[in-house]
Amino acid sequence: MKPVSHIIISFSLGAAVWFFAKSLYAAMVCFLSGFLLDIDHIIEYIVHYGWKDFTFKKCYQACEQVFKKEGEYQFKKLHLIFHSAEIALLFWLITSYTKNIYLFAGVLGYSVHLILDSIGNQLYPYSYFIVWRAINRFSPDRLFRKRITQKK
Repeated sequence: MKPVSHIIISFSLGAAVWFFAKSLYAAMVCFLSGFLLDIDHIIEYIVHYGWKDFTFKKCYQACEQVFKKEGEYQFKKLHLIFHSAEIALLFWLITSYTKNIYLFAGVLGYSVHLILDSIGNQLYPYSYFIVWRAINRFSPDRLFRKRITQKK
């Protein structure tokens, strides 16, 4: 899903949290957690291409165009450490135990982000589990629904 869409949806979700919880801080936490976890895309880009010639435009284009035209993946491995269903589940457990409105707001924004990515991206839903990605050595070929036929 595009960053602008995450920002719009996170803002709307944050507004709903503000409306129901009457907490501006909880609303801000929800809003920020709904799109800032995409920072792992920047980390992924830097891991593969380094800081040299880094621009947000190049990073966005690399992440947007997962597949190169030649039939290869843009990245040899896909870690995306913050896109993790395990993290979401852990924070839902902690939130249910603590009943903390800020944790609730944060995990709500985080979870909605993951759900929207799962719906809108070409990854298998279980690809949002770090354990699954690790078992498959973070190989894009095992994570994407759309397979690429490698040139010989």
